[in-house]
Amino acid sequence: MLNFRRLMLLRDLAELGTVTAVAERRNITSSAVSSQLRVLEDEVSAVLFRRDGRNLRLTESGETLVSHAREILRVVDEATSAVARTRDRNGGRIALSGFETSIPGLAAPLLHRLRRDKPELTVRVVQAPTPVSLRSLRHGDTDVALTSRLDFRAADPLSGLHSHALLRDPLVLLAPAAVALRVRTVGLRSLADEAWITGPQDTGLAEALTLLGERHGFTPKIEHRVVGAPNMCQLAAIGGAVALVPRMSVPPTLESMIVDGFDVGSRTIDVVHREGALENPAVSVVVQTLRDIAHQRVAAATTAS
Repeated sequence: MLNFRRLMLLRDLAELGTVTAVAERRNITSSAVSSQLRVLEDEVSAVLFRRDGRNLRLTESGETLVSHAREILRVVDEATSAVARTRDRNGGRIALSGFETSIPGLAAPLLHRLRRDKPELTVRVVQAPTPVSLRSLRHGDTDVALTSRLDFRAADPLSGLHSHALLRDPLVLLAPAAVALRVRTVGLRSLADEAWITGPQDTGLAEALTLLGERHGFTPKIEHRVVGAPNMCQLAAIGGAVALVPRMSVPPTLESMIVDGFDVGSRTIDVVHREGALENPAVSVVVQTLRDIAHQRVAAATTAS
């Protein structure tokens, strides 16, 4: 009988093209991926791929098996959903993963609402960055993921997954009152001599800050690098530096520091699940509740503005 995990590796290879990329997605070694793919070839008695430069190109046999593998993975989720529909109530246990600021902004309201309206449904929350959340979904370790993507970055491949847009979360500037007044008067170029707070190098918010400086003709003078937008907000509250952060990460106590009136970028927040999983009533309830919460957030923000 064909091994489910090996079929997932072959599907990943079809999408990503290299053993190294598959290993990174699955958080295993490249040698382990290669070994499992060779075992799969032995199981089906066929050559499934050949090297093409740095990439591996699927043979006709490989393409055929990948097509069936995708169908098998979809049917497995449908089978799980079908069993779930036989329950009298939308009970069960769902695992939800989400990035840092999605926990207080979306996951916590979700738990509060479900505890009130669907007490028979248990949701386990795991904090994880978007790439890890997507990998966990593919592994079957979680059922639903909250993901975030800055608008200048390409979307993650969603082979075997399905996403629903929840909301657009704008990036905002946090600045002391005197700096905010100068920005509103002179414009963003007045931030050239200010100290900045951002994330570690090569992170999304650090890249967003660099791009902001390029658009407005200055190189940000970075004073602090910390992990997580909430930490950036707390340092900005001290008043010695400016921060570029997602609006959702700003606590109510610091909203007066937001410099309004400037488009400095945004990110898209989605809810993602495996294809076929939405037929599971419990997954459907979680996804729909998250969409309702997001809609209410957007409506409240529109009213406030």
